[in-house]
Amino acid sequence: MVPVIQTDYEQAKSEISGIVQHYNNERRHSALQYLTPIQYYRGDPKILLAVREAKIEKAKVLRREANMKERK
Repeated sequence: MVPVIQTDYEQAKSEISGIVQHYNNERRHSALQYLTPIQYYRGDPKILLAVREAKIEKAKVLRREANMKERK
C-alpha cells in the first residue's frame, strides 16, 4: 500500500474512516479466533468455527490422499 499525502481535511477524514471501517468490520482479529468482528458479534461464532474446522480437516484428508498418490 502506497502512502497517500492528504492535503484536504475532508479527504483525510474519509481515508481515516475507511481504515477504521476495515479494521472494525473486515479484518480478522486474533482475539476473536480470527473471525471478523461482524462474524463474531452478529453471527454464531461456534458454528463458524466448526465450519472452519471441518474445512481444515477435509483439506488435510485431501492433502494426505494427494501425497499418497504421488508416492505410488
